[in-house]
Amino acid sequence: MSANLTQAVADARAAEANTERIAEILAVVQAVQAAAAPAPAAHAACSCSTHGKPRRSAGTVAAWVAGGAACACVLTGLFLAVALVAVAVTVGGCVSYLLIREIRKGK
Repeated sequence: MSANLTQAVADARAAEANTERIAEILAVVQAVQAAAAPAPAAHAACSCSTHGKPRRSAGTVAAWVAGGAACACVLTGLFLAVALVAVAVTVGGCVSYLLIREIRKGK
């Protein structure tokens, strides 16, 4: 029992040491990335007189396309529902007319 406890304590200390080492490596990597990335130029420092419109991101374009597709699907479904109701009313009217005519003939 004590051997398992000793082993568990040793494993926990090793994991803690590994965690500290990973944190140190991550800090070094972040420092190198921050030093390597050039600072963005301020707009006031730019010598050009005009700037183009900012481009839309791919996510924005995809959202507009998906929204348009959803609207098209909804409108198509609405059209089909209206057409189905129109056909049902027409068929129902014809059947009712024929049924009423047969009933009146039988009298």
